[in-house]
Amino acid sequence: MMTDLGHRMIALLPLLVTIMGALPGDASSQTLTVPRFEIEPSPIELSGPVRPGEYLGVTGPRSAWLGLETGEAELWVHPLKVGSGFRLGFSTPSYGSPIPGEQLARSVQVRPEITTITYSHAAFQVRQHILAPADVPGLLVLLEVDSPEPLEVVAEFEPVLNYMWPGSIGGQYAYWDAGRRVFVLSESLQMQNAVVGSPWAVNSVEHPAHQLGEAPRTMVIPVDPERARREFIPIAVAGGTMPREEVFDSYERMISNARSLYDARRAWADSVLATTVSIESPDPGLDLALEWAKINLEEQRVCNPDLGCGFVAGWGLSGNGTRPGFGWFFGGDAAINTFAMDALGQWELVAEELAFLARYQREDGKITHEISQAAARVPWFDVYPYAYYHADTTPYWMVALYEYWRASGDDELLRELWPAYRRAWAWCLTAETDGDGIIENTVGGLGAVEVGGLGAALHQDIYLAGVWVAALEGTRALAERMGDAEIAGRAREIAPRARVTLDDAYWLEGAGHHAFGILADGSTNDNLTVWPATAAAFGLFDAARARSTLTHLASDRVSSDWGAHMLSTESDLYHPLQYNMGTVWPFVTGYVAWGQYRYRRPWAGFHLMDAVKQMTFDWSLGRHPELLSGSFYQPLDQTVPHQFFATAMLATPLLRGVLGWEPDAPLGRARLAPQLPPDWPEVTVRRLRAGGTSTDVEIRQRWTAAGGERRTTLTTTGPPLTFNFVPDVPAGAVDVTIRVNGVDTEPSPDGSVEVTPGAATPPDTAARPDEGAEIVVRWTGGLTVGPPRVDLHPGQRSTGLRILDFAADPAGWTLSVEGTAGRTYDISLFGTPVASSVTSGSARVSDSGPGVVRVWFAEGEARAAATIRLMPRM
Repeated sequence: MMTDLGHRMIALLPLLVTIMGALPGDASSQTLTVPRFEIEPSPIELSGPVRPGEYLGVTGPRSAWLGLETGEAELWVHPLKVGSGFRLGFSTPSYGSPIPGEQLARSVQVRPEITTITYSHAAFQVRQHILAPADVPGLLVLLEVDSPEPLEVVAEFEPVLNYMWPGSIGGQYAYWDAGRRVFVLSESLQMQNAVVGSPWAVNSVEHPAHQLGEAPRTMVIPVDPERARREFIPIAVAGGTMPREEVFDSYERMISNARSLYDARRAWADSVLATTVSIESPDPGLDLALEWAKINLEEQRVCNPDLGCGFVAGWGLSGNGTRPGFGWFFGGDAAINTFAMDALGQWELVAEELAFLARYQREDGKITHEISQAAARVPWFDVYPYAYYHADTTPYWMVALYEYWRASGDDELLRELWPAYRRAWAWCLTAETDGDGIIENTVGGLGAVEVGGLGAALHQDIYLAGVWVAALEGTRALAERMGDAEIAGRAREIAPRARVTLDDAYWLEGAGHHAFGILADGSTNDNLTVWPATAAAFGLFDAARARSTLTHLASDRVSSDWGAHMLSTESDLYHPLQYNMGTVWPFVTGYVAWGQYRYRRPWAGFHLMDAVKQMTFDWSLGRHPELLSGSFYQPLDQTVPHQFFATAMLATPLLRGVLGWEPDAPLGRARLAPQLPPDWPEVTVRRLRAGGTSTDVEIRQRWTAAGGERRTTLTTTGPPLTFNFVPDVPAGAVDVTIRVNGVDTEPSPDGSVEVTPGAATPPDTAARPDEGAEIVVRWTGGLTVGPPRVDLHPGQRSTGLRILDFAADPAGWTLSVEGTAGRTYDISLFGTPVASSVTSGSARVSDSGPGVVRVWFAEGEARAAATIRLMPRM
């Protein structure tokens, strides 16, 4: 048994280490220098003045700088929170007292590879470059100092050294190692270690070495102006669940290899931008936002030393705790994001993620909902309730594998994961107990909502039902590919029954929309919610019912100026600040937009996709918030500011909706059904991939009083690919002709034509070059409505115009609109010149120039609807 003296000696060990660390003899810090190199501009760089309180994150696979634009930050090296409250201060002989950095932070420059905060003062300027290396567990700050006089930089932080939620470490301590010029953070067993330091630092404010204390640790860095002109001042953070010497090695490698680490991150960013889908549209902001979406979706990948590499859900500050937003692994979020990544061509990451989730599949086949980054250090899967408490994650994983396989044609991964798929399939069948073909929340777990009254007495919700029916649609194809007759047969049997249940049991004939859920007593929860949009996005509803539901979802009571509420503003359960009961989520906004496009209603979907685009620039630069207020265009205080499934729902409705891209690589086919805004004269999309084939698409369109023309050019490289091309013809158009490579082509009954670039059409026509095909669609007459544009401003209320419905009949067109009482809106029309009149609603219309109808809503209730009749001018 250890004596009291032995216990006291162990308690004194950290202090002895401190004393020994202060002895001379360690000269390693003297050789750690970083010669200055150029921080090159990024082609997608975002910059602006510092906004106090606005999130600023720099993340990599192994670390995260989670901070604010004013310079304060938390320091994370996965799975550890190393410190919080990191900040800089400055002292110069010309001023008597140190100046806090947050008072001098003037501008930020956000790049994929490195982010810069500029501190500006009358006597000096400091640029703080922040880098999260890809392959080293740490963070690197490079200070670029411009000062004619000597300057002191004061760096401080509060040591934490704790696991991410819900893990915990005891016995932490911190001390200053004067030889290495670093703070060493450790715990009694020295199994978790971190260092924070700079080879330029000369002293620090000391604290008792056997405890962390509450005061921040401080390094003083004297700046010689002449040396600073030649060198960066490095501050490095290294850490991990590894021996201390390995942490020291990581620290020194980051500083010694600063240039190569920067170059590697720059090369990574350049590769992402150059090898995935890009767009050149009339809206440069949209083009730029898509480039940032690609970077964000790459950044969700985190490599945990205990668990492997997978997708986390989002990042934000943890404050006094250890929950950094949703900076741990989420299965459902990841599946949703893969729909965007499949279309963008980020297949390697998708394949890795699908395998990662299969690795943590429960024995009965259920796919994990979430995995803490501290899961290897706590009984996460056995004791904590969160790992498997969602039902939707399992069919989502199944849909994600199917969609990945359709995009890539990767039979090898399908074979590798088929045993896991069979187990997932078997688990889903255990969650269907009432014979209607739909898996149940009561058996399987949560789906659409986690909190609030909307989920009361719920048996099934339409969100879970839609994801499951989509999984059934894919299961048959996958099972046939794998030669699994048993599962293919069961899927063929169950799928029709489940689809009927989805469309019939949830349909509310009187209300004209699908219900939210089926309750335990067999009745329905009739609330109008955003959740039917998921099934609509997958194309699972009867067309007429889908259009009716989507008309309801197009109203401002669901589709605000900045996105979709989860619950109608007219519901008794609605609250604009409640998580599941009224806030606006970009992730469900994307489903509504995608669903509107799926059922050929682009004028109701475009502004939703465009709102997610605008968020790229209005809040944390290049990022998207998890959710926003239902009343104002403003993220909630507690929202996660960097949420990846919010970002995905820019790319998904843009590529799968506006462009109508749907690859089917195993069959050597792809569907292309573009629905461009009519005021876009042209658009070019590069590197759409289906299997080994890459396609560039160029579309040009023009309008005349008599009709119009749309030219689509396909340029492919790789194996032959047959396109199912769906022309977008204005409502009521006549004399429609389609020419493929100069040859008149009759469409199939669904209006599409088949095109194989490089193939002769018809057989007696000379073959075109392998890389090209041109489709020219012309028409006479017809009319198209331009989608409303909403110029968002932080803090505004929702006041914009909505197009609820638009349809042609033999005599003309009917346009249903909604707006704010007392306001006037201009509606753009393309095609046949028309005369307009109001047939219902408190509104007036008038012509406002060629192709524009002006509608004025009478004073009255906050929102009003009107039906406008449009007739050809005689």
